[in-house]
Amino acid sequence: MVYYRGPTAEVTNERFVRYSANGQTVFAIAEITDVTTEVIDGPRWRVWRRARGLRLRAWHRGVLVVLYEHPDPRVFNMVCRALQRSLENRPESHF
Repeated sequence: MVYYRGPTAEVTNERFVRYSANGQTVFAIAEITDVTTEVIDGPRWRVWRRARGLRLRAWHRGVLVVLYEHPDPRVFNMVCRALQRSLENRPESHF
Protein backbone atom coordinates (compact mmCIF):
# COMPACT_ATOMS: atom_id res chain seq x y z
CA MET A 1 0.00 0.00 0.00
CA VAL A 2 1.31 3.47 -0.89
CA TYR A 3 0.80 6.15 1.77
CA TYR A 4 2.73 8.95 0.02
CA ARG A 5 4.46 9.34 -3.30
CA GLY A 6 6.20 12.54 -4.36
CA PRO A 7 9.37 13.80 -6.01
CA THR A 8 11.44 13.62 -2.81
CA ALA A 9 10.01 10.58 -0.98
CA GLU A 10 7.82 7.53 -1.16
CA VAL A 11 6.24 5.81 1.84
CA THR A 12 4.67 2.38 1.54
CA ASN A 13 3.70 -0.33 4.00
CA GLU A 14 7.14 -1.93 3.46
CA ARG A 15 9.63 0.87 2.89
CA PHE A 16 10.49 4.55 3.19
CA VAL A 17 12.41 5.83 0.15
CA ARG A 18 14.22 9.19 0.11
CA TYR A 19 15.06 10.56 -3.32
CA SER A 20 17.89 13.07 -3.81
CA ALA A 21 20.38 14.22 -6.42
CA ASN A 22 22.67 11.42 -5.20
CA GLY A 23 20.08 8.72 -5.90
CA GLN A 24 17.73 7.02 -3.48
CA THR A 25 18.04 5.67 0.04
CA VAL A 26 15.70 2.89 1.16
CA PHE A 27 14.72 2.17 4.76
CA ALA A 28 12.65 -0.87 5.76
CA ILE A 29 9.52 0.18 7.69
CA ALA A 30 9.81 -2.90 9.91
CA GLU A 31 13.25 -1.71 11.09
CA ILE A 32 12.40 1.95 11.83
CA THR A 33 12.05 2.93 15.51
CA ASP A 34 12.11 6.04 17.72
CA VAL A 35 11.17 8.61 15.10
CA THR A 36 11.78 12.28 15.99
CA THR A 37 11.50 15.61 14.19
CA GLU A 38 13.69 18.67 14.49
CA VAL A 39 13.97 22.16 13.04
CA ILE A 40 17.03 22.89 10.93
CA ASP A 41 18.16 26.36 12.02
CA GLY A 42 19.38 29.06 9.69
CA PRO A 43 22.85 30.60 10.02
CA ARG A 44 23.65 31.73 13.56
CA TRP A 45 25.26 34.98 12.39
CA ARG A 46 21.91 36.35 11.18
CA VAL A 47 19.91 38.46 13.60
CA TRP A 48 16.60 37.46 11.96
CA ARG A 49 17.38 33.86 11.24
CA ARG A 50 14.71 31.58 9.89
CA ALA A 51 14.35 27.85 10.01
CA ARG A 52 15.86 26.31 6.90
CA GLY A 53 13.68 23.27 7.06
CA LEU A 54 12.60 20.27 9.02
CA ARG A 55 14.34 16.96 9.60
CA LEU A 56 12.97 13.50 10.34
CA ARG A 57 15.34 11.21 12.28
CA ALA A 58 14.97 7.62 13.41
CA TRP A 59 16.84 4.51 14.40
CA HIS A 60 17.23 2.03 11.54
CA ARG A 61 19.14 -1.22 12.00
CA GLY A 62 20.77 0.13 15.16
CA VAL A 63 22.00 3.37 13.58
CA LEU A 64 20.58 6.88 14.03
CA VAL A 65 19.76 8.11 10.52
CA VAL A 66 18.19 11.11 8.83
CA LEU A 67 15.16 9.71 7.06
CA TYR A 68 14.05 12.94 5.43
CA GLU A 69 14.59 16.71 5.24
CA HIS A 70 12.45 19.31 3.52
CA PRO A 71 12.16 23.12 3.65
CA ASP A 72 8.37 23.20 3.11
CA PRO A 73 6.40 22.38 6.30
CA ARG A 74 3.34 21.28 4.30
CA VAL A 75 5.26 18.64 2.32
CA PHE A 76 7.23 17.59 5.40
CA ASN A 77 4.01 17.06 7.37
CA MET A 78 2.48 14.94 4.59
CA VAL A 79 5.55 12.68 4.61
CA CYS A 80 5.49 12.46 8.43
CA ARG A 81 1.82 11.53 8.45
CA ALA A 82 2.40 8.87 5.80
CA LEU A 83 5.25 7.40 7.85
CA GLN A 84 3.07 7.44 10.97
CA ARG A 85 0.29 5.56 9.18
CA SER A 86 2.76 3.03 7.82
CA LEU A 87 4.28 2.43 11.26
CA GLU A 88 0.85 2.09 12.88
CA ASN A 89 -0.23 -0.50 10.32
CA ARG A 90 2.84 -2.71 10.36
CA PRO A 91 2.13 -6.24 11.65
CA GLU A 92 4.23 -5.97 14.82
CA SER A 93 3.07 -2.43 15.58
CA HIS A 94 4.66 -0.91 18.70
CA PHE A 95 1.97 1.77 19.05
